[in-house]
Amino acid sequence: MGFSFSVTNFWLFLLFAALALALAIFTYRSSNLSSSLKIALTALRALSVFLTLSLFIEPAFTRTDTRSERPTLAVIIDNSESMTIQDGAVKRDSAVKIILGQYADELRAIGNIKFYRFGAALKASLPESLTFAEKQTNLSQAIEEISRLKSIEKFSAALIISDGQFNAGETPTYAAERAPLPIYTALVGDTAIKRDIALRRVIAPEMTIVGAKTPISAVITQEGFHGATVVATLRSDKEVLERKTLTLTSPEQTLAFELVPKQVGETKFQIALSTLAGEFSTRNNAQSFFIKVQKQKKKVIVIAGLPDPEISAVRNALATSNSIETVFFTQRSSSDFIEGALNLEQHKDADALVLIGFPNTLVSEGLVARLKTFLESTKLPVLSLMTFQSSALRLKAFEPFLAVRIGRTTGELLDNLATIKLTAQAMQSSIFRPLAATLENSVRLAPPISYLDFDFQLKPNATPLWTLGIQTRATDKILLAIAKSTERKTATITAIQLWKLWLSPESDVRELYRQTMLGTIEWLAANEDLRRFRVEPASKLFDEAERILFSATLQDEALQPISSAAIMLNVKNKATQETYSTVFEPSSEAGLYNAGFDRLPAGDYTFFAEAREGERSLGTATGSFSVAQTGVEFRTLHADAATMRSIAAQSGGKFYMINDFAALLADLKRDAAFQPLETQIVQSFELANLAPTLILIILLLSTEWLIRKLHALP
Repeated sequence: MGFSFSVTNFWLFLLFAALALALAIFTYRSSNLSSSLKIALTALRALSVFLTLSLFIEPAFTRTDTRSERPTLAVIIDNSESMTIQDGAVKRDSAVKIILGQYADELRAIGNIKFYRFGAALKASLPESLTFAEKQTNLSQAIEEISRLKSIEKFSAALIISDGQFNAGETPTYAAERAPLPIYTALVGDTAIKRDIALRRVIAPEMTIVGAKTPISAVITQEGFHGATVVATLRSDKEVLERKTLTLTSPEQTLAFELVPKQVGETKFQIALSTLAGEFSTRNNAQSFFIKVQKQKKKVIVIAGLPDPEISAVRNALATSNSIETVFFTQRSSSDFIEGALNLEQHKDADALVLIGFPNTLVSEGLVARLKTFLESTKLPVLSLMTFQSSALRLKAFEPFLAVRIGRTTGELLDNLATIKLTAQAMQSSIFRPLAATLENSVRLAPPISYLDFDFQLKPNATPLWTLGIQTRATDKILLAIAKSTERKTATITAIQLWKLWLSPESDVRELYRQTMLGTIEWLAANEDLRRFRVEPASKLFDEAERILFSATLQDEALQPISSAAIMLNVKNKATQETYSTVFEPSSEAGLYNAGFDRLPAGDYTFFAEAREGERSLGTATGSFSVAQTGVEFRTLHADAATMRSIAAQSGGKFYMINDFAALLADLKRDAAFQPLETQIVQSFELANLAPTLILIILLLSTEWLIRKLHALP
């Protein structure tokens, strides 16, 4: 600490001092006072005048403090699962703990230490909190984050302790090149290639068709097993599907499988390699994967009224598609069908239902009730075509399965007077996309049809595709509409005698009929999630020790988000039947909820979730997922010295093996970037700006005035 005094002009300072002294002496030179009193008054006057004059030359006192700040080191430790690999007699995580314990005092002596851990992301963490269980290693993100924190935490250097392996993010060399501080690296682990066999990756499609031959490829790597034979097994949850033997002749080989899925749905498969004596690790010998298996053909159930030309036209149009399998039921009497008994339970696997002139006035109430119950329970999409048989009274009960509402039960007939008018939505609809070039011309060439006006009204969630034209005049009456709700998709054709298009001599008109039927069924059967309550795991396949995350969305009947529900989640291990439970928490986004489990044992799981508001159930959701023991952290087993050297070189640091930690600390202390930082704090006190200076001047003048009054001086 030091003090100094300064003025803007030293010569003026001396002049003001002389003037003040001269003025004081002149004032009291001839006064009849004792010597001591005269000296006191002269001093008071001289000092007050001098202080007043000196304010013009800005006198100031300056105090200077010098402080020394210790450098700060960011110690960044790899917390990923690969750090549990054992090299020789010591595991990598144990080597890290031993070194940090052995050199704890030396670390504290060289400067301020801030510890961090990284796996998928960088986080502040004390060494005793390390788990070495993270499933990803993102070295690049760790370097970028510590670079961002440099100015905030005032880091002088960083030290990365890792095995150098990374499996997420960009190449860390690029991030190191941009780093604003030197990065020292300490490599943990053996750089020698381990004698091992690994299933590096599985190449499989996300989706296939049941019964179709689906190619699957397994990429297998080996080191030290040249000439050995390994058996690769492809299996589902239930059975072994295929075994293949591979002779290992190169470091990387591909083995092809041919999978023929037997059941529809999302199915888990696994490829596993046999274990060979001397393998460093068997945790990388298997991988699981999921494939969504779809039907080969869409199954369409057609229920028609009494024989009508429309039935034949629909049958022939659908028969032109190789991807649709149709099952027809044509009414013969009130409850019988020409093709045989209608057993609805046998057709729960259908993708869509087509109603042609059904239900009519002749059908029995029991059959209508059975069909309605079936539709309510299956949520099957429905295409309805009107005919002259259609009964508005019966259709009224089927309104939930129509895209329109029925305004009245008796209607006026436009016989051969109706024409089709396209809406703007029809031009954009996927249903007619294959006819984009000919659609308008096809409609113009189409023959007149009929229309039975039951005052059809478009539902709020419906889209009109055709409207009624009477000769050249367009109306807003609906001929074709489609609708989509949370319950199902529906399509309704109110035009009658549409079969005339199929019998038209114009090929474009016949194609219009065909595409209307096929396109509408394709749209209806397209797999869209219409549920108001949905629960999804973040992944179908999690790694063991990875956090198992779920998200849920919830809407009301008007598709508005619900944020106040209580949602319980239960997951069950298929093998052990052990159940785990948690509760979803609402997020900041309306209608979105999140939940998770910190850790679940390896295995296959099913889940069940229910959303409730008070005592009322708002919906349930089910699904499945798996937790695998094998992770990417064990696919490369040796330590990567090249990466760690490159990080150090690009950032201006140095590379060391973990056993050379003493040398690392010694070199770090000598690094010019890692020296104590001396800062000077200068405080200046300007007398002209200080209230005490003014108070002192007033006090001096007041004291002089008081003494003069006491001694009767003018």
